[in-house]
Amino acid sequence: MDFTCDDLVAAVAEHLAGRLSRKQLAAWAFDRFYELEQGELSVPPDEEAIIRDALDDLMFADDDPFVLSEHELRQLMDRLAQI
Repeated sequence: MDFTCDDLVAAVAEHLAGRLSRKQLAAWAFDRFYELEQGELSVPPDEEAIIRDALDDLMFADDDPFVLSEHELRQLMDRLAQI
C-alpha cells in the first residue's frame, strides 16, 4: 500500500476535528509504523525520513509526557505539507 505525507496530514486533521481521539491517533500511527517496518507500506523516498519521524512522534502521543499540543500538531502538519 502507498503511504504519503498527505495520509499523515489527513489523520492529524481528523484528530484535530475531534473524529479521532489521542489514543486512536497513536494506535493508528503505531500500526502504520509497524507496517512500514514490515515492508507492507511503500513511501516516496523523499518523504520517508519525515514520515518515520512523524509516526514516531504520533505513536507515543497518547502518553502524558509525549502529548503534542494543538500548536505542535499544526506545526507537524505544516512540515508534512511542505514535502
